[in-house]
Formats: sequence, structure tokens, C-alpha cells
Amino acid sequence: MAFAAGLALVLPAAASASEDPGLVIELDRGRYTGSVRDERSGERGPDFSIALGSPARPTPDGRFPVAWVILQPSWHPSPGAFAAGARPEPASLTTPMGVAKIPFTAGGSIALHGAGDERLLGQPVSGGCVRAGDGDLLRVLAWLDLQGALGEPRVRADGEIHRPLQRPTRVIVH
Repeated sequence: MAFAAGLALVLPAAASASEDPGLVIELDRGRYTGSVRDERSGERGPDFSIALGSPARPTPDGRFPVAWVILQPSWHPSPGAFAAGARPEPASLTTPMGVAKIPFTAGGSIALHGAGDERLLGQPVSGGCVRAGDGDLLRVLAWLDLQGALGEPRVRADGEIHRPLQRPTRVIVH
């Protein structure tokens, strides 16, 4: 008993959500790379290649809080894509969003998502979103889960699976 009581005295208290500096998904537009890190532990997650918004529709710079990860996302084409003949696609693993997306601007109009031609990574080719390979994005999500960031999945009527972020998480684009 004395050992257990003494051990409790040297263990750090669990940080409350308000004390947790959270997780960062950093997107480097100059190098076309992404990385993730846990600000509490200092642990780094996987690095990955990205594609960014085109000069006509650039990815915004800034710091953006993230609330959700969406698995098997549906796709709603931009007005320009719709005018060119694209049509909405129901939730699946094969939409232009790929296996998942992490919306990071107000309204979720800009996101880090999978899919696309991986030969285009390292280029400014998207409509403003940040693209990563599906495999890389799945590795990032697995790492976030190991950090205790992903909440329980919530399956929506449209087939999308939403996982709330339980730890403060932000995307930084620079």
C-alpha cells in the first residue's frame, strides 16, 4: 500500500482539456508537405506529401481549429465543376474526397482530404483544398486515434461517418 500511495505522488495529473495544448496538422505550402505533432507529448506523427489550391483558387494561409474527421465523405462539386458536368456523389471511399476529409475552414468548404491522382502531389492543382494520398491520410488518422484525439464514430443517414475530435486540434497552413 505504501508503494502505491508513493507512486501516486510522483505520477503527473492528467491534463484537462483546457490545459491540453492539443495536436497540430501543419501544411507547408513551400515544400508541399504535411506533418502532425502532439504539442503535449512532443511526439511527431507521419509526414506526407500534399497538393494545394491552384493560383486561381489558392489554399488559405492561417490557423484553423478542427472539430471533425469525416470518413467515406460524400462530394458536392463546386459551382464551376457542376457547370462542367460534375454531379454530387454519395458517401463512399471513392468520391473525389477519397477515404476521408478533415474540414478546417468555416463551413467546411476547405479541407485536407484524400483521393486524386497521387502524381499531382507537390503541385498547386486543387480548387483550394489540400490533397494527400489516401494511404497517407489513413496513417495520419491512425496516429490521431493513438493520441486519443478521435471520438466515437457517428454514422449519419447519408452514410458519412463523423468522428469528433476530443482533443484540441488545429490545422496550420503556411
